[in-house]
Amino acid sequence: MSTVGIPAALDGPLPVAPPHSLLNTPGVVQDSGRGLDGERIEIDRVLGGANVWMYPTGCSELWEPCSDGTFRVKDDASTQLSPLFTSFVVYKSITCSVFGMDDSSLQDLARRARAVLDATISASVERALAEGVSGSSNPFFGDGNVVDLTPTPGTAVSSGVGLSIMENAIGATCREGMIGATPATIASLQAFPIRGEGADRLITANGTPVYSADGFIGLTTSDLDEPDTTEDWMIAHGGVEVFLGPVKFPTPKQAVQRDINLVTFIAEAYVLAVWDGIEDDDLAAAAVLVDWAT
Repeated sequence: MSTVGIPAALDGPLPVAPPHSLLNTPGVVQDSGRGLDGERIEIDRVLGGANVWMYPTGCSELWEPCSDGTFRVKDDASTQLSPLFTSFVVYKSITCSVFGMDDSSLQDLARRARAVLDATISASVERALAEGVSGSSNPFFGDGNVVDLTPTPGTAVSSGVGLSIMENAIGATCREGMIGATPATIASLQAFPIRGEGADRLITANGTPVYSADGFIGLTTSDLDEPDTTEDWMIAHGGVEVFLGPVKFPTPKQAVQRDINLVTFIAEAYVLAVWDGIEDDDLAAAAVLVDWAT
């Protein structure tokens, strides 16, 4: 027998972070930094920004010890980059009327904002790395140094061809890289093995880590044109390390707008995201335009 009465107040389904996002990729999120002499640097200090000393660019060279003449000179053409990365803030707000609210209700608002921030922060970090953050001078994947490897610029290739182009771009660096692609692009490939390393991960047949980047959907910069309806940018780059600060909230006194009887809680966290380029001369990423419907 059914019961009819006052509807119950139920909490909605808990927001869940995408399983194959950048921040769910093993090795990306760091709990501390590493100094040049190997010392551990606490995350609070890291979040103040850092000059990151990258390892020398390029592959190793060959040399014949018995050679003579000009060929005896070893080629020393490599670069050690030291870009400056500064932190940015990722936040989620929630607003409600203060009528009928007590301390428990205010704490619940903060909990709900925190839950959404935890589930969606990776997409925001992905967007910051790909498109940059307004007012920030951090290098980002799609900045002026990006290398567009689309064979015919402006004409998208299939997801499979795009993946092969990205693998060769990474291979030219003689070291492991990463590939970020939108969920639609990942779904169109349907060929990634999943290997467990404490957490599931996507990898290519070559073992290259791949992440499903919600933050790449509609990716557009001054150097990467806006994709058409079934198109997206696939990006190859070097390693990424992300440092996440603690989630903070305003106090109830700061959150309440007494003149209009509203309370707004903002859950926010400072983030430092650093990455290594795949080009010799600049901190650059490689990109290819793909059509996941072909």
